[in-house]
Amino acid sequence: MSKIKVAIVSVVIIIMAGLFGTRAYNGRGLHIEKQTRFMMDTYVTISVVGPAKAASAAINLALDRMQQIDVKFNLLNPDSPVYAFNNVGTPITDPEIVSLVQTGLDVSRKSEGAFDMTVAPLAELWGFYSKSYRVPEAGEIAGCLGAVGFRHLSLSDGSLSKDNPAVKIDLGGIAKGYALAEAVRILKEHKVSSALVDCGGDIYALGKKGKQLWKVGIRDPRGEDIIGYVEVEDLAVMGSGDYERFFMQDGKRYHHIFDPATGYPTEGVVGGVLIHPDPIIAQAWGKIPFVMGSEMGLKTMESIERMEVFIVTSSGEKLYSSRSGQPTRVVLKEQ
Repeated sequence: MSKIKVAIVSVVIIIMAGLFGTRAYNGRGLHIEKQTRFMMDTYVTISVVGPAKAASAAINLALDRMQQIDVKFNLLNPDSPVYAFNNVGTPITDPEIVSLVQTGLDVSRKSEGAFDMTVAPLAELWGFYSKSYRVPEAGEIAGCLGAVGFRHLSLSDGSLSKDNPAVKIDLGGIAKGYALAEAVRILKEHKVSSALVDCGGDIYALGKKGKQLWKVGIRDPRGEDIIGYVEVEDLAVMGSGDYERFFMQDGKRYHHIFDPATGYPTEGVVGGVLIHPDPIIAQAWGKIPFVMGSEMGLKTMESIERMEVFIVTSSGEKLYSSRSGQPTRVVLKEQ
């Protein structure tokens, strides 16, 4: 009888250099005010540089906004329009959801279907929602693929519909980026110019940390340590990996990043980090190297303006996309 070992690891990227707790720094009496909440199936932490009272108020408002997004976009929430769309077939007319779906469909077209919001039936079949993990029979997967494909979705007059009742969407591959973008918008509205928003390892660095860039560590896909870091300002650093949500069966790893064409978890790329000013774009493109493969994935993503990509393959190769001839921001640890 086969044995299944389950692991769920949400933290992809590790924040470095003393971000844990409110403290003075630089000898100027400034503080990093920090709050953490659990949402989107992970821990969300916002750290703001500034006076404690004003920073705390801004953080609370930003976290509240992220929580609203979590409730609205969650396919497992019976009160969500996404749940009604998936289970009853009710068209989605909420402008906020429709707008994000439009962005997702644009990425789907540009990536030739490598990014696909309709993989929910596959995630369900493999047990990633119920946490009753299993490897389905080939026939089950083949049957499921009839309901997978972004072309089953149609947007018209501000309404999202589908051509097959079995089609279900999962916006998790883009909604976290949207939540980060909204949190940053709220912080800016409340005069915050220096902050770090960490959504389970997906990060946006607003401004600088004092006079220094924010330093974000990159986790080793096959270990607990970091393999390097990036230093960023006004950029999203979004990570993906086959180690975030997976189970082991008969010595083989089955993870949550599916190839929409085959119905099976991808192989070849085990971890990746995308750096881009827009966290929505960064997250939506994050799975492309996994689905397309390292060579084609990097080549495709080099056409995305201001995008930088770093990936690790199953053989341990560490590969970078070019950034208009500029040196990579990724600094690897000495081996």
